[in-house]
Order: sequence, then structure tokens, then C-alpha cells
Amino acid sequence: MNLLVLASMGEPKLEAAFLSMGAVASAFAVLAALSVSLLGILYMTVAIAPNATQKFSGALREHNIKSFFAGLGTTLVMLALLAVTHRAQGLTLLLLTVSGAALIPALAAGAEDIGRRLFWASGKEGSRASHLAGGWLVFAFGSIFPVIGWFVIFPYVTISGLGSLVVGTLSSGRPPAAAVSRDIEFPEEK
Repeated sequence: MNLLVLASMGEPKLEAAFLSMGAVASAFAVLAALSVSLLGILYMTVAIAPNATQKFSGALREHNIKSFFAGLGTTLVMLALLAVTHRAQGLTLLLLTVSGAALIPALAAGAEDIGRRLFWASGKEGSRASHLAGGWLVFAFGSIFPVIGWFVIFPYVTISGLGSLVVGTLSSGRPPAAAVSRDIEFPEEK
């Protein structure tokens, strides 16, 4: 806009115009971040490390309580290391990079587990990509809501996902016999 037009609008109209553009920009930024993160998680799961994320998702599905407590311990250790090394900028940056890199497969495992449970609750099978996309959308939009999303959904899924990295890494290399032949959540009907 022309500066003369903005100056002639007066302060209240100028402020309203500025705030409305801020809301549009914020909404665009949130939608762009959700889209990019969903595409990144999908790419991580399907293309880069499909076996690892499947192993972590299986660990989260089969040992969800153990994964939560392992993730809680991992989170506390990461926070303690960050508190201890806060003056060494290089080491802090390295720890933040490692933590951020660990969050990608952790959130992929958490989203895939949520999606698998959603599909199971609706009586459908679906593919890994559909489990991941559905779970990520439910997780992302559930995390947006104040109080419940910020302090319950987001921390629980994130901590459980980090724990699934630990549990999946420390568990044996082969999946359980039931997971090899068919999906665990769909028992055979008699």
C-alpha cells in the first residue's frame, strides 16, 4: 500500500489492518509448518528409514507404558545435559541438534501408532502412510488446543515416542511372531 493511503487511514484502522494481516500470516505459517512437518515425517517413514520407524512404532504399540517411562528418563537426561552445558554454545547446539533429530523418528512412531489405533477403532486396516498421515493430523490438531493439547497430548506423545526409540533399540532385533504374520490389533474372528 501507499504510505499516504496508510497515513490517511488513521491509527485505529491502520492497527486493525496490521493485526488482520498478522492473523493471516500466522495462520499461513501454522498451516505451512503442519504441511511441511507431515511431509517430512512421511518421507522419513516411507523413504529414509522405514524399518527403523516401524520397529519404533511396534515398540510403542507393544510397550506403551515402558516407552513412556523410558522417554521420561530420556527427556530428563536431555534437559539435565542442556542445563549443565548451557554456557558451552557449541555443545548446547550439538545437544539440541541430536535432540531434534531424535524427535523426527519419535514423532513418526507416535503418529503411526495413533493412526493405527484410529484405523483399528474404525474397523479398517489402511497402509502405513495412511496410518501416519491420519495419526499426524490428529496429533497436530490435538496439540494446538490450549491446556489439554499443550500439557497432555503433546508431551505424552513426544515423551512416549522418545521412549519408543530407547525400547525399540534395546529390544531384540526380530519382531514378535504375531507381528510377522498379521497385524496384532486385528485378531482372527471365530
